[in-house]
Amino acid sequence: MQRRNNLSKSTKRRRLLDEKNYIKTLSHNDSFITLNSVELNNTCTMVTNPLIEPTTNYTDIDHVPHHSPSVGFDLPTNNVDQLLLNNDSTSLLLGNGDENVDPIEEVTRSRDIIEDIVQWALDQNIPNNNFDKLLNILRKHKCFEHLPASCRTLYKMYSGVSYEKPVEVQIVSPGIYYHFGVADNIKKYIDFNYLEDTIRLVIGVDGLPLSKSSGSCFWPILGYLSRQRMQSVFLIGIYWGNKKPDNSNAFIKYFVDEIKQLITNGINVKQYTENNILIDVHKKVTVDAFCCDQPAKSFLLNTKSHCGFYSCTRCTVKGKYLMRRVCFPKLNCSKRTHEDFVGKIQRQYHNDKHQVTEILNIPNFDVVNHFSIDYMHAVCLGAVKKILMLWKGDTICKRNINKQKLNSLQIKHISERLVSFRNSVPCEFARKPRSLEELPRFKATELRLILLYLGPLSIHSIVSKKIYKHFLSLNIAMTIFLSPNYNMLASSAKSIMNDFVKQFAYLYGSHFVSHNIHSLIHLYDDYNLYGPLDNVSCFKFENYMCGLKKMVRKNDKPLQQVVKRCQERSLSLKTNCENNVNNIPIKQFKVEHSEGPLTNETSSPQYKILILDQIKVKIHVNADSYVGLKTNGNLQIIKVVNICYCQQLKKQILLGRQFLKLECFFKEPIKSNTMGIYKVSDFSKTICIWNIEDVMTKYMILSPDNIDIMVAYPVIHFNN
Repeated sequence: MQRRNNLSKSTKRRRLLDEKNYIKTLSHNDSFITLNSVELNNTCTMVTNPLIEPTTNYTDIDHVPHHSPSVGFDLPTNNVDQLLLNNDSTSLLLGNGDENVDPIEEVTRSRDIIEDIVQWALDQNIPNNNFDKLLNILRKHKCFEHLPASCRTLYKMYSGVSYEKPVEVQIVSPGIYYHFGVADNIKKYIDFNYLEDTIRLVIGVDGLPLSKSSGSCFWPILGYLSRQRMQSVFLIGIYWGNKKPDNSNAFIKYFVDEIKQLITNGINVKQYTENNILIDVHKKVTVDAFCCDQPAKSFLLNTKSHCGFYSCTRCTVKGKYLMRRVCFPKLNCSKRTHEDFVGKIQRQYHNDKHQVTEILNIPNFDVVNHFSIDYMHAVCLGAVKKILMLWKGDTICKRNINKQKLNSLQIKHISERLVSFRNSVPCEFARKPRSLEELPRFKATELRLILLYLGPLSIHSIVSKKIYKHFLSLNIAMTIFLSPNYNMLASSAKSIMNDFVKQFAYLYGSHFVSHNIHSLIHLYDDYNLYGPLDNVSCFKFENYMCGLKKMVRKNDKPLQQVVKRCQERSLSLKTNCENNVNNIPIKQFKVEHSEGPLTNETSSPQYKILILDQIKVKIHVNADSYVGLKTNGNLQIIKVVNICYCQQLKKQILLGRQFLKLECFFKEPIKSNTMGIYKVSDFSKTICIWNIEDVMTKYMILSPDNIDIMVAYPVIHFNN
């Protein structure tokens, strides 16, 4: 009789299939049985696995079943457990003489490993050929012999993507278009605890060049669900061509047709009840806003672009042509309305008298007010970058028409200060400040950092007072418009912004009051309608498009490549469970240590990192160790020196040293303390205990070189 350990691979596979089918038969009779209780029979009869279909041939001859050499078999593409039960390594586990091994546990463990590998490949955007090389290396070890030779087999199991089936695209001249859909994305990304009766969508449209050597470009339609904590961007539709679509209506038609049905009929989504039971709930759908830059907005609405005399989307101002520039020095003009747009009251604003944009067919959508003024383009890349370029005197701002060009020594001092702030910028800011020599390559996030935090101190005592106060007014107004807690200051911010635009014409010249500068006076309307301007900005969409470009791995058929990559991710392990607020702990403690300091009332466990909602405090990084707390109605700004356990309070607390003296940094146009900005000093040497629950926000502490001043700025995105 042949010893069990010497059985061939095909025999072990065949016997495992027999055992599995036998278990399945017993389970239908409500009999409990474990795989270890099945008696191995050396004379078992061969059975055919009904889940294996003779459709495709194996590429590896070692995996061809020896009892049927003339027929090829395809592994099941939608059942990971079936793959694992059919593999040789599981057979080896059963045949190694250890009768205590639980095959079901081994299958579960193997499935977890496969899931981790697939998720890693998706997260890191690993090309398929590189993934295949990894699988072939792993398959050389007996523990991973069950892995397929091609990663496409794994992707089929998890997402059902079909590589044989061609991608069905629509012709949108002069390119092609693929529509993913809105409803499926809503169901995937909605929070299971979404409380509102109406699902509000924010839509983004923009062009994405794929190459510098050709006109190849994407025009994606993106979206995310507003009014919920996790606002993941998803792809609704995507166009590819060698130039942008000829007709915006043909491009947007598929989205408009679907959104009309959703707004009319609503949608059923999964939601938790009070008893944490997942049920179907019917909710309404609406489009909250479109977020686009001005060229994309004029393309969708078929109106004049930003260089046109009648290009303002919010008012009827007529531009002037000064010094070879179209400018908009006039501020007080009548506002546009949805009815005026439909009736084409100002005909010069529209490109075509007869063509009507498809967006007008979206129910309950105001094409004037629901197209937001994106502050990323208008303020960061528009106003802030223009001011810096005027100071620097770049080629687009020639000396003979630039009144406020700074000398090279002033530019050098400003650059040195910006660079000196690098170690003071918290981890929430991905890009650190750099010299103005790199200004043409500055990204929007860098310009936002200068606008909200670094700008006033970087030019303090270097530029003239009128330039300093002018920039400070933009800093104050935008801080208010981007914060959720300064509603009472919104009207003040409106007047400050209007004064900024007026003074801009006086300081730099009316010819520099471009479309972007003029649009600043309309930001107050968006703040009233949407709240903080980050709710309707393009930052989320721009971040997503960076990943979209990485999905293209060769020049041939870029749109089809993106569709396949998205299908591979469609049933990724990161589903809407990730958007469930209950799955995200409010407080997380990380990196345990024993280095102190401690007081008499405190003890271990001690931690170096505290994640409080979205605020990350790190005691070992100076820039990330400052927080603001509200105790007895008073604000305290402290430096956290340890995160430890308080024996008396029986909970984790903060140990920190506070700034004993808080003063106003500026008093005009409004006092800085009303916005939580202080000049701080008198740093306490005494370490005190502070409650984690009292933390309001994170602070950025800035201290410029050669100036005896230290200023604390609240990170406004985290104001609570």
